Amino acid sequence: MKRRSKPNPKVDVRNKLIGLGETSMRKSYYPELRERINELERFRALVENANDALFVLDAFSWTFADVNKTALQKTNYTREEMLDSPPELVFPEETCFMLHEVLIDDDMYTSWAKEDVSMTELLGKGNSKVPVEMTLRVHYVGGRLYIVMVARDVTRRLKDQRELRRTRNYLGNVIDSMHSVLVGVDGVANVVLWNDYAHKETGIPADEAQGRFLYDVMPELRRFESLISSTINSEILGGTEIFHLERGSGTVFFEIVVFPFKGDEDGAVIRVDDITARTRMEEVMVQTEKMMTVGGLAAGMAHEINNPLGGILQGIQNIQRRISSPLPANRLVAEELGIPFDLIHEYCEKRGIISKLDAVKNLGERSARIVSNMLQFSRQSGGERACNDIREIVETAIELSFSSYDFYSQSGSGGFEIIKELDGAVPRVLCSASEIEQVLINLLKNSVQAILSSPNWKEEGISRIIVRLKSEEKFICIEIEDNGPGMDAETRKMALEPFFTTKPAGEGTGLGLFVSYFIITQKHDGIFEIDTSPGKGMKVVIKLPCGC
Repeated sequence: MKRRSKPNPKVDVRNKLIGLGETSMRKSYYPELRERINELERFRALVENANDALFVLDAFSWTFADVNKTALQKTNYTREEMLDSPPELVFPEETCFMLHEVLIDDDMYTSWAKEDVSMTELLGKGNSKVPVEMTLRVHYVGGRLYIVMVARDVTRRLKDQRELRRTRNYLGNVIDSMHSVLVGVDGVANVVLWNDYAHKETGIPADEAQGRFLYDVMPELRRFESLISSTINSEILGGTEIFHLERGSGTVFFEIVVFPFKGDEDGAVIRVDDITARTRMEEVMVQTEKMMTVGGLAAGMAHEINNPLGGILQGIQNIQRRISSPLPANRLVAEELGIPFDLIHEYCEKRGIISKLDAVKNLGERSARIVSNMLQFSRQSGGERACNDIREIVETAIELSFSSYDFYSQSGSGGFEIIKELDGAVPRVLCSASEIEQVLINLLKNSVQAILSSPNWKEEGISRIIVRLKSEEKFICIEIEDNGPGMDAETRKMALEPFFTTKPAGEGTGLGLFVSYFIITQKHDGIFEIDTSPGKGMKVVIKLPCGC
């Protein structure tokens, strides 16, 4: 009898996955997925083989998350040496300091974005240094903050500029080594220099191009005739423009740079670069710029809200003083009207006016705290952390959430059961009370809205929201669980993305869960988890390091 070998679970699983993938691809079960994979592979190949060095820096861990092949070639490091290493490995100290400033100072990032490029160096093995011009963009991917840096080697361009100052006769030998279309024209726009890359792009050899009118050999530059003529006539010092052409492979983007001759002769040098890869990268960063704009608008709105909010709170305080405080002026006016002041106070108490004023004041103060948190978040600076009683924070958040007008107006305060399972022996926590309160209010509000979104929520029995607080080894655990409709897998996958919302237009910004996740994980070094499935409700688990 043949002896059977002991199965290897890891190998079996791997073979099953490989077989499943091959069968799926062969039978074309997922053509759209395959096309997406092909697109990603093409994009990766484009980035990997770009002439510019590309660095992706994880701002949270302050290490490189990815680099392309050109970056490795320029620095002579291996990919294993680069990944998970700090930027100080390849960038000078002043550049790394500026990257820190970009993350914490909006003005610094705005200044960098306006200048578009910054000169620096790449530090490689063996004390090698490569001068580069660097562009960067800051954006979020999957809830993490990244800095994408594109470093273009300008060694050759600097060398060309030095050679141009030395002699015109040497120019022809230099420009033929450039991977750009480089054309020199005289005072009447006739071609005097024509490099090999121009020959490659146009198909016209240098001996045929020289002496001919520029727009006869490159008619696509006719649109820039004014810029070129003004540069030749020394009316301006040149300039840069972007244009595109339709080719067989699609739209190709170019950058044209025009600068005058250095010397006694009139003329100009025209350089045309294919910047299609760079343009594609900038398109990827468009979402980041949109988020920055929205953040600026939110901060401005918060400042505007503070003004009327302050007037409301002041007015509430004045009303409370006039109907509750036995000030001489209050009693005097009441007596003039023939009404005992004590009766006025008793009436207000029995009619619930005083309690309603207290509720309005509490809601106003809560709004002021929310506005303050919004401003802190838009500035990427958190509130000060202190040693707080986490149970008290949870109790306050529950009270504020379920005493709001929004809750009662929609639910009628009926059919809801709020269950509090709060351990009174949990230790104090080092945290920002207002920020943790903001997170809990967001989550409780989401639970209420999720339950109310179910068409038959009142007929489905008691709607239940459970708030738990307990200790777990080195963490304080807060759980908010509801028996609402829950989320499907696709919605769960996108729930923590900024601006994603399932609510109708005008009813949600899509920032609640994203901001809550950011506050817990990045500002408090905690854990934020979501456990949900369709029809089974939703549970959010928050874990904060305990102790002060």
